Amino acid sequence: MAVRASIFLSASVPDPSRDQRYASCADVVAIGEAVRALAAVVLPAGRLVFGGHPAIAPFVRMISVALKAESRVGVYQSEFFRTQIPPAGQSFKDIAWTPAVAGDREGSLRLMREEMIRSEAFAAGVFIGGMEGVEEEWRMFCAIHGGVPALPVASTGAAALLLLQGNQGPQDPVIRQRLCSDYVYASLFQDLLQPLLVPIPARPQMP
Repeated sequence: MAVRASIFLSASVPDPSRDQRYASCADVVAIGEAVRALAAVVLPAGRLVFGGHPAIAPFVRMISVALKAESRVGVYQSEFFRTQIPPAGQSFKDIAWTPAVAGDREGSLRLMREEMIRSEAFAAGVFIGGMEGVEEEWRMFCAIHGGVPALPVASTGAAALLLLQGNQGPQDPVIRQRLCSDYVYASLFQDLLQPLLVPIPARPQMP
């Protein structure tokens, strides 16, 4: 039996009350459109894994329900935030809860991110909008999955834009230009991810 290819999503909507480096260049509408398009492209053939950010979860949930693909979404949450997560973030079928680090918000997030990013052999990582957390997940993803395509969707602004401006991401100039200026996200993700969503043959079991 073949195993569905998995795509890692790192995304959030910047909080304007926090670091203005992110909020000042964020395109909130584009962030939502990009997340919805990514889910619509990935879920018919593959699996999508993300950290359940409360501003992102409703978009993924809506598309997964429409496609009857809820079982193909993997969500990671930290026990540190269990009482703070809104219902949309807890309504997924496949939620992995990682342990809280007592009294340590950042340590709890770091543990969750590392377990999430190490959880699967991802075919690609997609980075949309975001703040410090998206940049941290970028560093972790690239360190753990070196050589796997990592795509900062710069047209959504915020951390994704800063990553591409910092000469991160693919070096192909055509792809970089599309990540900067292509707002037709369905076509963008079909072109960049569809070849990666071919099911992976399962390893034969040892006798």
